[in-house]
Amino acid sequence: MDKKKSQHFNFSYEALPIIFHSQTKDFEKYLEKDGLKFLEFWWNHVGQMLPYEKLSSFAGTTYEVFDLTEKTKITIITLPKPQEEGEMYYLGFIRNPERRFGWVKLPTCRAIGLVMRSKERFESGTELGDLTPRGLFVSLGEGPEAEYEAFKQSVIEIAQKMRV
Repeated sequence: MDKKKSQHFNFSYEALPIIFHSQTKDFEKYLEKDGLKFLEFWWNHVGQMLPYEKLSSFAGTTYEVFDLTEKTKITIITLPKPQEEGEMYYLGFIRNPERRFGWVKLPTCRAIGLVMRSKERFESGTELGDLTPRGLFVSLGEGPEAEYEAFKQSVIEIAQKMRV
């Protein structure tokens, strides 16, 4: 947790991606059961660890869960509108069935974020990237416009390229 960063930043870069990657089935179960209350619980939990000036509103947060295929489930979370460069517009979570090679569990899930960037660096004003199980952001390059349908299409395209 970076106490110099906003609640929005810590929630979208650390809390949700780490929970999703480490407890995928529980993440989906609680999101299905409690919906926005589940997300708001984690938003508030992150906020409890930050100074007052780093807190922000949860307002505007929504989510959608859908099956891309019989085996692939996608969750897209719309975050509150970013206030600072580096905060995210959306998070997309892709889950495929678990695969193993011997005793080694192969990666089958991905967390994708759409980050607000300056137009000087990225013409669209966004950057698309993977969020690792350790909460690290790995750039995939310039992102689509900061519109829900454009981000959703990007996540679907990434999911379709994953091998199941």
